[in-house]
Amino acid sequence: MSEINNIKSLGQSELATSRNATARDNQKTVNTEGTSALANRSDTVSLTNAAGQIQSLQQVIADVPVVDSERVASLKAAIADGSYSVNADELAQNLLSSESLFR
Repeated sequence: MSEINNIKSLGQSELATSRNATARDNQKTVNTEGTSALANRSDTVSLTNAAGQIQSLQQVIADVPVVDSERVASLKAAIADGSYSVNADELAQNLLSSESLFR
């Protein structure tokens, strides 16, 4: 009975060895073919007109200051001399309008 078990395990190990050798040979073939295919291929980059426009707009936006210094100076001066006034009705309407954007 032990002879039968030995035959079975011996046959399976030979089969596994054969499969592994075949897999290695196939992988070598793929690697060789893949390497030559990669050597013949060159990478290129092509930007569409829209992509170029987006890049230039991003640069323009990056160059614009975050704070409008002239507007800040104007408001400071108006507050300091007392000429700055707030229209309460307009302020309330704008608050309600902005609130509706979040719904």
